[in-house]
Amino acid sequence: MENLFDISPDAIFVTDAEGIIRGANPRAAELFGHAQAELIGQPIENLVPMRFRSRHPSHRENYNAHPRARQMGAAMNLFGLRKDGTEFPVDIMLKPLETPAGTAVLSIVRDVTEQREAQELARHKDLQLRSLLDGVRDYAIYLLDNAGHITTWNPGAERAKQYTADEIIGKHFSRFFTQEDIDRGRPAELLQRAAERGRVEDEGWRVRKDGSRFWANIVLTAIRDTSGQVTGFAKVTRDFTDRKRAEEAVMLQLSQALLANMDVRKLLSAIAASLQEVVPLDCATLGLVEEGSDSILVQFLSVSEKQPGRGDVRIPILGSPSGQAFLTREPVCLGRIQDGGFPEEGVRHLTSLGMQSGCWIPLVHRGQAIGALAVASRIEGAFTQREIDMLVQIAEPVAMAVSNAMVFRQIAELRDRFRQEKQYLEEEINLENRFEDIVGESGGLRQVLKQIETVAPTDATVLIQGETGTGKELLARAIHRLSGRSDRTFVKVNCAAIPAGLLESELFGHEKGAFTGAIARKMGRLELAHEGTLFLDEVGELPLDLQPKLLRAIQEREIERLGGNRPIPINIRLVAATNRDLAQMVAEKEFRSDLFYRLRVFPIFAPPLRDRVSDIPVLVRHFVSSHSRRMGKSIETIPDETMRALYRWPWPGNIRELENFLERAVILTRGTVLYVPLAELETKVAEEEAELEERDPTLHAAEREHILRVLRETKGQIGGADGAAERLGLKRTTLNSKLKKLGIERNDYM
Repeated sequence: MENLFDISPDAIFVTDAEGIIRGANPRAAELFGHAQAELIGQPIENLVPMRFRSRHPSHRENYNAHPRARQMGAAMNLFGLRKDGTEFPVDIMLKPLETPAGTAVLSIVRDVTEQREAQELARHKDLQLRSLLDGVRDYAIYLLDNAGHITTWNPGAERAKQYTADEIIGKHFSRFFTQEDIDRGRPAELLQRAAERGRVEDEGWRVRKDGSRFWANIVLTAIRDTSGQVTGFAKVTRDFTDRKRAEEAVMLQLSQALLANMDVRKLLSAIAASLQEVVPLDCATLGLVEEGSDSILVQFLSVSEKQPGRGDVRIPILGSPSGQAFLTREPVCLGRIQDGGFPEEGVRHLTSLGMQSGCWIPLVHRGQAIGALAVASRIEGAFTQREIDMLVQIAEPVAMAVSNAMVFRQIAELRDRFRQEKQYLEEEINLENRFEDIVGESGGLRQVLKQIETVAPTDATVLIQGETGTGKELLARAIHRLSGRSDRTFVKVNCAAIPAGLLESELFGHEKGAFTGAIARKMGRLELAHEGTLFLDEVGELPLDLQPKLLRAIQEREIERLGGNRPIPINIRLVAATNRDLAQMVAEKEFRSDLFYRLRVFPIFAPPLRDRVSDIPVLVRHFVSSHSRRMGKSIETIPDETMRALYRWPWPGNIRELENFLERAVILTRGTVLYVPLAELETKVAEEEAELEERDPTLHAAEREHILRVLRETKGQIGGADGAAERLGLKRTTLNSKLKKLGIERNDYM
């Protein structure tokens, strides 16, 4: 006991009934600043501050009358007095001690300076927190026990929910929920989620004391002890009814705009009107990003008469607040736009209007970022967190409305596309084009078909050259049919048949109001041929001023309609045809050389009928069968004399002339034998040849030179597998006849 007395961390005194110190341990001497010997014999009152000494004897007498173990703690606010006159807070334990000399008192004194300081700090912080909670009147802040009963209540809670602290403390917080939420266990669900996650946010309708509802934004946080067990919850509630009403108004306006009109421009006006009701602003824009683009198309929303009229502008995604909001999907707010660190090109469209501050909110619909909504003001720092929160809430319905409008526009464009495709295809079906396939067996034709078979599977541009009536369109259709685009549209444009002033609109399309008479939007043939084949017939007639635009569309694979500013991607296979010498036109500055070389990636020459004489019998039978079937006639025989006459005719109009002549013959035929006015044909042969030679004396010369060249290449061999007749696509007898007719002798080519 004496050892414990000496090493005790607390001061220990032994006093007699008169309060005289009879014993003191080393800690007592250290704590009070006296030597142990100095303490012995002193009254205990000497260690008590002066302000307490007068009451101390009466306390001692009362204790001597009723001796017992007694704790004298912080509630009594006791202090000890050191030798140097300083005071310090103490806790005292008194215990009676029986001795041979009588009853003594054992006093154990503990220095509680640190505990008192900690308690004072905690009390001060508690006062600060209580003052803060009492001063926050826009927030309902209160604590719950782990079962959900209310343990504290601040003035903000009383203001929001209309209960006083006396009325609500001890009650369960479920009374703030609607009956529907209570029935589905919503209060218990929130407590469970907060206990599991630590913190949960929620919004929904809540009920005041008078039964009225308000839209609440709540944050519920779990409170845990040192062992991690949930001991309660802290709950913060804000009344967002005004914001909810504003959102509902925005949604209603947007819904009405969607129901009334799917026009994106009118929808933008509705968005602008809605923004004005909830956020103070001088300017608003909507930026949309097309898939795969590195820029944002910014459209100005008309919000006031102060905002001057502006057209759409394109700004880069990288280096602009709109782009940053789009990429990060987080709001960007600048109290001073010019100090935001963005390049001038990213903010010039706003700063040029005098805008000083701005806020950009990402538009995200179904997990996909589509652009950014922006508001700006001529006042610096115009947008606070409240406006940002409001815009974030509005952005979701705006994103949905804009996304839906864009989808509706795409659907409308597809509908227009399908309607125009249908109309075009119906026109194609009604064309007087009776070719069901390419007919012929001559060597020249087979060579062309091999070329088509080679190039068709690729997407290479093909230029088909040949005289009028040689079937260039039929070859173009064969290329399409054998390509990977065969299941898509084959679109034909005859550049010679459309007036020059209308050809640009026909090719590229136009927007409503683009020019006088443009009463509706029209899709161009280039757009109509998307993922299919575009056939430009008579491309040599394309106006010179339109050629650069066509070349740019082919190279960049995008177009803009007349009167439009939105690039439209196109993916087409281009096949062009002409009966003109484009190389000569390039030399004479009548055709652009860059377009010529772009078209002439893979040239194909359609042979004239005079080089396919061996195909005449096959073509005759094909056309007679086709036209007789169409006219409901049964023609079974073609006289040899008729076939010989047709064989001899030079057919300057090529296959088209042959078909038209045979159609007339079928009309004149009354029986099963084809009737052809041979007398008319035979009498005209010499006349036509003479007239043709007189009109174009170079024709026979060109034919003669062509045959001579082939004969020289075959070293004079006329027949056989690699003879001149085979290369020219003629029968041997036919070639011999031509040699006589053209006066070609052996020594001319040997």
